[in-house]
Amino acid sequence: MDTSESIRPLTRAVKQQINGHPKRYLFIMYKHIKLAILMLVSSASILVLGTAFVAMHKGYDVANAGRFAWQRVEQKVVFTQINPSVIASQVQWVGDIQDQELNESSGLASSNLSDEVLWSFNDSGDSARIFALSTTGAALGQWHINVANPTDWEAMDSFVIEGKAYLLLADVGDNLRWRPFVSVLVVEEPELGSNTGKSLAPVWQQNFRYPNGPRDCEAVAVDTNRGEILFLSKRHAPNELYRIPLEQIKTVDDTMLVAEKIAEIDSIPRLNQGEEGLFGKAAPYMGMPTGMSISGSNLLVTTLQDAYLLNRGDLSQPARAIPLPYIGQREAITFARGSSNRAYVSRERRNGEEIADIFKVEFALP
Repeated sequence: MDTSESIRPLTRAVKQQINGHPKRYLFIMYKHIKLAILMLVSSASILVLGTAFVAMHKGYDVANAGRFAWQRVEQKVVFTQINPSVIASQVQWVGDIQDQELNESSGLASSNLSDEVLWSFNDSGDSARIFALSTTGAALGQWHINVANPTDWEAMDSFVIEGKAYLLLADVGDNLRWRPFVSVLVVEEPELGSNTGKSLAPVWQQNFRYPNGPRDCEAVAVDTNRGEILFLSKRHAPNELYRIPLEQIKTVDDTMLVAEKIAEIDSIPRLNQGEEGLFGKAAPYMGMPTGMSISGSNLLVTTLQDAYLLNRGDLSQPARAIPLPYIGQREAITFARGSSNRAYVSRERRNGEEIADIFKVEFALP
C-alpha cells in the first residue's frame, strides 16, 4: 500500500475542519500521524511475517536467524593472544578493477588457460555471472551462468582435471546462519575472445550441509591432489575446516552431501586487547577468513587484516602471517597460476562505488 496516497485525503479533511482552531488542528494532526505510523508498522510486520513464513517453508532456521541477528546488533570484538611468526614478503599494488559492474569482488581465481587472467564475481544481490579481468584489473568480459540467481556467492576457485580447466563457484554465504543447505557448482573455464558474453551451463552442481548446523563461509579451495573441496568457517573461533570429496559433486542424484569437519584452526588471530580502536566498526570482523587458495600443501587464507599460510599436510602446525595493508573489505585471494609463493588479492568497492584495488603478494616459503 502507498501510505502517501492514504494520507492525502486525510490531510484535505484536516484543512476543512480546523477553520482557525490551532489546538484542534494539532490534535487532529496527532491522530492522523499516529494512524500513519500504525499503518507503516503493520505493513512492516506483514512483510517480516511473510518472509519468515516463506523461509520456514524452504527449511530455513528462522529461530536461529533471529538469535544470531540479535547477536550481530551487539557484535562484540573477539580477542585472542596469538602472535604467529611472520613470513618475509613483498606487497605491490598492480591496478584497479576497471569493470565498474564488478563492484563487490567476493571471489577470485587464477585462470588455468592464461598466466595474466583472473576470474571474479560479485557478492550477493547480483545475477549469476562471472567476470574475467587481467592481473592488473583490465576488464576482459562477462559470462552468465545458466542457473537461478545465487543466494550468496562468496568464493570461487579454479582447477584442472584430466587436462580440462574448470571454475568452482561456491554459494556458501550465510550471514544469519539459517540456510538448511548451501551449494557449489562447476563450469568449464571459458576461453577469452569469441565466447565473451555467452551463457555457460553448469557441468556439476551439488547441495551440501554441515554436520553440526549452518555455518557462514567465505573461504573455499579445491585441492585436486587430495581430491577434495575445503571450506573454512568465518565466524567461529577457532575457525573450522570442512571438506567434501571432489568426486561426490559429480553425482546426479538428490542425495544431500554432508561436509566432514577435519580440523579446528586456532592459530589465525583476531585482535589483541587494545587494538580494537584502530579499526573502528570493522574491529569485530578482523581476523575472520574471507578467502582461501591452495597450491600443493600451501593453504593460503586472507582476512580483512592479514594473510596466513597453513600446511594442509599437517594442520597442527601453526599458521604463519603474511602482513598485508589494511584496505577495507578484502574478500578474496588466489595463488597465481602455477605458483606456490605468489598470490593476488582483491577487495570490494566501498559502498559499491569507489575504487577497488588488486595487489600482488610475493612471500618466502618456510
